[in-house]
Parts: sequence; C-alpha cells; structure tokens
Amino acid sequence: MSKSVFIRESSGLLKQVSLIDAIMLNLGNMSAGIALFESISPYLNPTNNPTISGPGGVLWLASIIGFIFAIPQLIVYTIMTRKISRTGGDYVWISRSLNGPLGAIMAISIMIESVAYFALIAFFSGSSINAILCVIGHAENNVGLINLANNIFVNPYGNLTLIQKVIFYGISASFFVAVILINILRAKWGYSIVTALGIFSMFSLVLAMVVIALNSSHFSSAVSLFSTLGVNVPSVKYSPIPSSINLGYTLLLLPIFALYTYPWMQAGPAVASEFKQAQKTAKLNLILALGITGLLVTLAFLEMDIVAGYNFNYYAYASFIYNFWTVAIALSGNPILQWIIGLGTVIWNFYVLSYGVIVFSRYIFALSFDRVLPEKLSQVNSRGSPIYAHLLDLSIMLLLLLIPVFSTSAATSLYGATILGALYFLIASAAGTVYGIKNKIKSLEISGIISAAYFAFLTYEAGVNPVFGFTSTVDGFPLTEFFVGLTIIVGALTYVISWYRHKKNGIDISMSFKEIPPE
Repeated sequence: MSKSVFIRESSGLLKQVSLIDAIMLNLGNMSAGIALFESISPYLNPTNNPTISGPGGVLWLASIIGFIFAIPQLIVYTIMTRKISRTGGDYVWISRSLNGPLGAIMAISIMIESVAYFALIAFFSGSSINAILCVIGHAENNVGLINLANNIFVNPYGNLTLIQKVIFYGISASFFVAVILINILRAKWGYSIVTALGIFSMFSLVLAMVVIALNSSHFSSAVSLFSTLGVNVPSVKYSPIPSSINLGYTLLLLPIFALYTYPWMQAGPAVASEFKQAQKTAKLNLILALGITGLLVTLAFLEMDIVAGYNFNYYAYASFIYNFWTVAIALSGNPILQWIIGLGTVIWNFYVLSYGVIVFSRYIFALSFDRVLPEKLSQVNSRGSPIYAHLLDLSIMLLLLLIPVFSTSAATSLYGATILGALYFLIASAAGTVYGIKNKIKSLEISGIISAAYFAFLTYEAGVNPVFGFTSTVDGFPLTEFFVGLTIIVGALTYVISWYRHKKNGIDISMSFKEIPPE
C-alpha cells in the first residue's frame, strides 16, 4: 500500500459528508447569527465607525450589495470545487494553479488568522451569555440572573477584576475544549455536532424573526427595557429608511460584513474529498448556503428597521447590547421563547467553533500531505481522529484568546488580522482566473477577475479602515501590524525550513505542487 493511500484510509477521510452536512459547514462559515449579534450593527453609527459621519448607511442594503459581490466568488469556488475536489480546497487550487510556496505560505497564514477569529468567537460566546442573562434577568425581574451577569458571566467590556477575567477566559474556552475532545474521541461525531448545532441555530434565528414580526406592536415595552439597561435614544421620527440613503456610507459597511459573512465560503471546499454524491454536493452546497445566509441576514436587518425604525436603530445599535437577538428576547414576553432564543444566540458561537475544528484539521492534512508541515500532524488515533492537528488548533486558540480577555484594546490585533483573509481570497480568486485561462473556462476567467478586484478593495479597506485597527497601536506599539507580519513570516519560515530539511534528505517538496495530491 502506498504512503498516500495509507494516509487517506487511516485518516478517516471517507465519503461521509452529505449535502446537508456541507451546507451546515458553510452556514457556520458565514455565521449569520453572529453577524446579527454585536458584530455588524454597532458600526452603523460613527461612535464605533469613524469612517462615516452620520446616518445614511443601510444595513439591509449593504447586505444585498455584499451578497451580489459574493456571486463571482461563488462561481469561482463552485467550479474549482467541482474540478479539484481535494482536502484543503482552495489551498490546493492556489498551490497547483498559481504558485506552490505562495499557496503554502498563505494557507498557513489563513489558518492562523482563522484561529484568531475562533478566539474572537470564543470571546463572543462569553459575551453573549452575559447579554442574554442581563436582558432576560431585567425582563423577568429575576435578581438571580442579574447577579450571575454581574458577577460570574460578566460583561467583558467592563472594568473586571483579575479573578473575573480568569473566570471569563475559562467560560469562553470551555466549549472549544469540549468540541476538540469530542472530535478526538471520534472523528465522525464532528460532523454530527456541526449539523445538530446548525439546525438549532437556524431554527432559533427564524424563531427570533417570527417573534419580532408578531410582537412589533409592543416595541415600546422593549424600549423601556433597554432604557433600564442604559440604552438611551434621543427623540427621533419613525421611518423604516433614512431620510436620505448614503450609498458611500452603505458601501463602507461592506468590509464589516466581509469580516463575518459572505466571503467565507471555504468550509465546504476544504472537505470536498469527503463529499457523498460528490458532483451534486460540490454544485449545490455553496449556492444554497450563500442564498440562505443572504436571505436571513438581509431580512433580519430589514425587519429591525421596519419594526423599530431606522433612526431609533441608528442610535441604539451603538450600545452593543441592543441588537437583533436581544430585541427578539425583549419582545417575546414568554420565558420559554426567551430561553430558546437566548440559547440560540449562544449556540451560534459554539456552532462556528465546531465547524472550525473540522476545517482547520483539513488544511493541516493538506499541508502535511505536501510535507510542508510535519507528517505527524496527519497521523490519526485508532478512532480516525487527527489528534495532533486538533491539539495544535486548541493550543493556538487558547493562546490567542488571552488577548481579548485580558486586553479588549489589544483585541483589535485579532480584528486587524482580517486583512489576511481578504488577501487570501484575492489570491484564491487569481488562482481561479489562471485555471480558467489555462482550461478555457470563460465563466471562471470573468468571475475570477471580478472577485479578485472586489477582494483587492476589501484588502485595502482592511488596511486603512480604522474599524479593523490594522494601523492602531497599543501603548504605542503597532500590535496588529506586528501580528499580521509575524503570521506571514511564520508561514514563510515554515515552508523554507521544511524545504531545506527535506532537501537534505534528497526530497524536493516543491515537486508536490506539480500535480494534484493522490489522496
């Protein structure tokens, strides 16, 4: 038996991913529920977004525009997944169609950036628990829940004691640790967890939309509740749209959407070698996931403007505690609905972390197959789990989670790493263009060029937009620029060291990029 076949059979990379599983992976990748929490809406207001100076930016319109701009990338990723269905997805396309070392360096960089994102999501998981306890506690006048929110599941943006920060870190890290352990115990359980959490997350989001729609006439009661939570809005005239839509401000919201939603569609392609009904799943998984995400995010933001009014939302969103999820809880008026929606708010974070564990390991597999990373990382235990890849993922995440927990100002370094994601998708789009030219696939050529141009814009915005903090400093130190630069350097050094080490043993790892890997 050849080495590559042994790796494939022992790693559990079998045809085990159904169309539903793939869609759920991609829905977690685009994370609509987190986008509707406190990730996008607070930046409608110049209080949190200095690139705009007043009202006029429209969230649901920005969502539609972002969706449209994601279509060329969708075409690139769908065609490339059908043409090259391999573990590691876009890493394989870049390294084979464009440049091998560049693909390896960027894959390592995007993995570090992804773990930084997972650290932020773990941070948000603790933050969401605090928000839910706080809102339900005040809605039901439950002193016990309020005390839990004030003392145990605390607001991470407040002035915390060292003990509270340690407790918050433990809470934020606990689920990621649990997911890693479950994946280590049995690899196939990972997909089951993602699908189960995904179904509940989607159900809770739709339920929240229904609750807001059916209780819109009681919105004044929600206003009173948020007022007790410190959300004070000046007297404004009701209107579902601003008096004048500012297209410039709306376009400046696109990079915020890009941080969480539409561009993130590499989860399905990363596990494409495991697809059941490979061509059907490759053809449909991304388009269905993108369509569902676009529909839910757009309708949710539109519903908020219809029910509360654009002007009220414009001021209230800036508080962070006022958002789609907390409004749904405030309007539900029923403890059972409150807890289902509240649990859904928290579960969305766990859902994202669950998909991340799987996708991270597949990139590590691909890099290990190419001998860029140690072959140890592609080894599995007796139950088909890549234990060393999972432990690497866990170690990096636990380290990066220290940043937002112990210094919220330093957390901008994790946001700033978004520039790596935009740059990675720019290069992936270029790889699709080159493949399209070589193989005379006109639709791929055109889509790749448009997608690359869009990601060039997002890369630029990630670099200059102060919301992402790429050029910000912490105590005078350019932490974000240092983090991003160090990430790229780590990727480059990893490749060079591996190339040199194998070269001494008579193996040229660059030859791996001359053909599609046999797994």
